[in-house]
Amino acid sequence: MKKVPLFFSTAILCLGMNLPVLAQPDKQSVETIDVQGEKTTPQLKRAFKKQQMAFIELYNSVNTDAQFDVICKWRKFTGSQIARKLCEPRYMIDFRALTVQTWSTQPGIDFNRLPSDDTLRFLTQDTREEAYKHVAALVATHPKLLDSFLKLDAIHERIKARKEEGMKGE
Repeated sequence: MKKVPLFFSTAILCLGMNLPVLAQPDKQSVETIDVQGEKTTPQLKRAFKKQQMAFIELYNSVNTDAQFDVICKWRKFTGSQIARKLCEPRYMIDFRALTVQTWSTQPGIDFNRLPSDDTLRFLTQDTREEAYKHVAALVATHPKLLDSFLKLDAIHERIKARKEEGMKGE
């Protein structure tokens, strides 16, 4: 075994201790890599529904006009045992109730005589346009509501882009 002079051993030991300090790169020159995962279409739709409910909850908390509140209820539709969440503005629910009362002239409800949802939307068109303006004004004046809306819109755009990509691929 060959002996190394003490001077060289000390110098190598000192260099070895300083190497990590010398090897640290400047923080400005560090390269960063962002990895963005792709969500599936069903995952995007679930995220949209979740963000939609968060937006509605926040909207209802800042809304001061009761007729424009959005009411969500679980309903089972005809022919299905699967309950779905249906959200409507209060003015539409009130108008539907008024329509049932005025169009049913006999005891009980004759569902065949009631107007369709398309007819109800047509009859409430002016109120719906007023509601859109009301929502737009609230979004414009409440930063948290705007942020929630922008998140909702971003998810919607991703779903729409995914759908368009699927159509081009066929």
